[in-house]
Amino acid sequence: MKLIDLVFRMNYTLVQGTLEREISEVIYDSRKATPGCIFLCMPGAVTDGHDYIPEVLEKGAVAVVVERADRKSVV
Repeated sequence: MKLIDLVFRMNYTLVQGTLEREISEVIYDSRKATPGCIFLCMPGAVTDGHDYIPEVLEKGAVAVVVERADRKSVV
């Protein structure tokens, strides 16, 4: 499935890249990141998913969905 197929009815801002990326799975646990996945960054009670952006990108995530863009890890 392509990223464009997942977001076509959403209000979003594409910061970088293309929506024509092939997505293998959608995850929210950075430990489960694999090449081709999309990572959903969610703040939790103990940790914040935004802090794991560099890790999931290194593991091959092709996109991240952020709740807020004011984090240094997003830039």
